[in-house]
Amino acid sequence: MVFYLLLYWHFLVMIMLVIIFAGMITFLFPWFSSIVLLILSGLIGFVYSIFIDYKDASFFFISINLVVSSIPILLIRYLHFLKRKAEEMEEGSFN
Repeated sequence: MVFYLLLYWHFLVMIMLVIIFAGMITFLFPWFSSIVLLILSGLIGFVYSIFIDYKDASFFFISINLVVSSIPILLIRYLHFLKRKAEEMEEGSFN
């Protein structure tokens, strides 16, 4: 599997694009469901396994995409939470 990761550079490109896609959608559209983004990233992993004709490792690609896309989603959700809490604290200190 390590040889595969070194040989196929487009796997790393797919991972980077999934991170960027999940982060941009979550940041620009905070009302968009995280579950839908995770399903889309898993679907991208499945399509990738079909694209490279290596369907035996589709579970690996799907799980990697789910883990990698959950990181920016959670970070940006936490950023929105902190922003909302800071605005609430700011309103409370002036009253």
